[in-house]
Amino acid sequence: MFQKIEGYPVYGHHDEQTIRQFLDVMSRAEYGALMADGHLGYVMPIGGVAAYRNKLSPVGVGFDIGCGNMAVRLDIQKKDLHLDLLLDRIEKYISFGIGQTNPEAPRDHPIFDSDDWDAYEPASLRAELMKLGRDQLGTVGAGNHYVDIFADEQDRIWVGAHFGSRGLGHKTATGFINLSQDRPWNVRAIEKEVLLDIDSDLGERYYRAMRLCGAYAWAGREWVCEYVAKLTDTEIVERVHNHHNYAWKEQHMDAKLLKEGRKTVLRDYLVVRKGATPAFPGQLSFVGGSMGDPSVILEGVDSSDSKRALYSTIHGAGRVMSRTRAAGKYRGRGKKRKQIRAGEVTPGMMQEWLKKKGVKLRGGGLDESPHVYRRLTDVLNAHQETIKVCHWLQPLGVVMAGPDIFDPYRD
Repeated sequence: MFQKIEGYPVYGHHDEQTIRQFLDVMSRAEYGALMADGHLGYVMPIGGVAAYRNKLSPVGVGFDIGCGNMAVRLDIQKKDLHLDLLLDRIEKYISFGIGQTNPEAPRDHPIFDSDDWDAYEPASLRAELMKLGRDQLGTVGAGNHYVDIFADEQDRIWVGAHFGSRGLGHKTATGFINLSQDRPWNVRAIEKEVLLDIDSDLGERYYRAMRLCGAYAWAGREWVCEYVAKLTDTEIVERVHNHHNYAWKEQHMDAKLLKEGRKTVLRDYLVVRKGATPAFPGQLSFVGGSMGDPSVILEGVDSSDSKRALYSTIHGAGRVMSRTRAAGKYRGRGKKRKQIRAGEVTPGMMQEWLKKKGVKLRGGGLDESPHVYRRLTDVLNAHQETIKVCHWLQPLGVVMAGPDIFDPYRD
């Protein structure tokens, strides 16, 4: 269920700015699609999918390279779970927020033996980023990043985690965006799309660095989910794991003919998904709602809609309210942080929603209240020809960074 805008499938309903941003990206891409949870992003909209021939867009992949979701099912039932104790332990032993370190994570993780570290030059930069990676492995970050505890239809307990490659990914994106514009590595990036030829030295190095950041994010989410299982003294019996800020080498129908709705042949593409989840036939994915709404385990299906969407689906419910509009405007940080203009969401509104749903929250700010998101059922309905829901996960407890944590790239 989509509308065609200039030949591209657009799922759901979007404001004019988001559509303009999507079409601007399409003016340089071979083909693409916009998911129903989409909203305005940095250069490329969140929820956007763009296919290129032999080219990569570092700003399209974004600053949180490899951001994604992991859900694991534990061999424990809801009735046997000590929820408050578990939330206390998650808050105590897992690091949330910007610039955090994780003393519990293994500093000898195999990710640090990867040959892809050679993508960073010179050796001093490589050493600096590797140290940062060792320090931050398994830290969750701020904004909409979380660790959630769910129960499914059979009251089986699931753990969900959403975060990416942390400081390593942010510095990687910033550095390569700068290099692509002939600027120094370590200055603030100008958010402008520059496409890198995958066969060039810079393009090949960026691809390897992106691949490393994706593996790093994957390792971090695995560590968190496995650590929560350890805290509950249970075993993991099922895993679902996926990126949604990444670029993949894939084969799809020829873009020009696909845009025209004609039968076509397979071509090789580099597909950037920014806030969009791969959904190939039979592929499982975990998609979160909001702190006060259900999440889902999805499975991709084969259909003509799926092909047009480049086998992609939503990554969440999608924002409908900016952070400032929701929480208001603040001045200062930490203990000196003071509200200078009220937002549309009050603490009472957020707590009332969570109380009604029976969800216990640790941390989290008004800019992450359920009020600022679409309802997940609405965006799922827009994609019903491309996916099927395997499990509905009801949130029991949510742990996030505190509301006073500032993160300019948390979407």
